Amino acid sequence: MPRLRANISGKRLQELVAAALEVFCRRGFERSQVADVAKVMGVSAGTIYLYVEGKEALFDLVIRHNASEDSAWLEDLEIPVPTPQPGSTVAFLREVLDRKGQWPMLEKALSTRKAADIRSELDDVLREQYRLMTRHRAGLVLLTRSALEFPGLAEVFVLGLRKRLLDCLGQYLRARIKSGQVRPLADVDATAAVLTQTIAWANLQRPFDPGLNAFSEQTIEDSTVDLIVSGLLI
Repeated sequence: MPRLRANISGKRLQELVAAALEVFCRRGFERSQVADVAKVMGVSAGTIYLYVEGKEALFDLVIRHNASEDSAWLEDLEIPVPTPQPGSTVAFLREVLDRKGQWPMLEKALSTRKAADIRSELDDVLREQYRLMTRHRAGLVLLTRSALEFPGLAEVFVLGLRKRLLDCLGQYLRARIKSGQVRPLADVDATAAVLTQTIAWANLQRPFDPGLNAFSEQTIEDSTVDLIVSGLLI
């Protein structure tokens, strides 16, 4: 791909992505404007258009950056980043979210009829979900905030990834209830939803509550997992 212009570095594009991520997470896709990103960066709106053709290109860039393991590819990115073809951002995200092996602990638990140590297994399954949310916190806030605003995003994220996770957790809980290791539940599917939303609150809402800043990340993780595990065991 063509090299960057000499006066625009990959580092500068990382700064652009960080500013755009902040704006999209705070305002959502619909209410965010290029001028908002420019304000965060401390540049003019016209400067942003040296990097991207518009808001759709910027949103696509943020999505792809958050899905990447590193930022090296920014050094070879063609700029200004063109407006993506309709549906291409969601198609890329679907490919990322459909990757297999995202929940190895949960998948391992689903492959056995009974846990050798149910408390340890539950702890592993829940911490896997917790740490995935911690690792992808900014990206999840971005997707959640814009799910109902960006065409096709809700279908891929809410009705796609989240539904698959809830189905797997429901299947797991039913198996452990059948084996006598998890107590009978009022509604298994509702319980799966509640436990994922509890983990989501700890990761996606709690960090932005100034009244809860005194607790360390590890304390919140341990307390959240312990509460859920204790609530499920007989």
